[in-house]
Amino acid sequence: MVSTFFKWFGLLILAVALLWVIGVAVLGHAGLLALLFGEPDRPRIDFATLQKTDRPNQYLVCPRDLCAATPDRDAPVYAVPASDLRDALLAAVAGEPRVRLLVADAEAGYYEFEQTSRFLGFPDTITVQVFGRDNDTSTLAIYSRAHYGYRDFDINKTRIDAWLAKLKLPEAS
Repeated sequence: MVSTFFKWFGLLILAVALLWVIGVAVLGHAGLLALLFGEPDRPRIDFATLQKTDRPNQYLVCPRDLCAATPDRDAPVYAVPASDLRDALLAAVAGEPRVRLLVADAEAGYYEFEQTSRFLGFPDTITVQVFGRDNDTSTLAIYSRAHYGYRDFDINKTRIDAWLAKLKLPEAS
């Protein structure tokens, strides 16, 4: 009885895996995910009015005076002009695997990236905006979120903390 269950369960897993492989071959990762779960919703983020969802699969780093939502981490203020912070950020992100730039509005300091998961290609969207404080200091806001599922096992937090660590810029005192 038990061995019959495992036999059928194994066949079911094999069938699902085969259907996934065929779906990816025909539609591509993004196409299959869009068919199964819908297209990711990517409205332009305004950090001054952003409201986070109740799901735990998101992470927000922001100066408290610039964001309506309560950040998960306060954004550092860097002792460099906004252009230097922007350049350091873009250089840090350029070395990340499976990341593509979706939106670049250099005048507003606004950038949107997509990073897909290693095995199944699930997309996360990361929105970044750089803000000048004065001629010599700047800060940023980053909102990273998953489009599918409920939990993300701190993937968004880990990603953003790593990106910030790669900046290697002096913080303002």
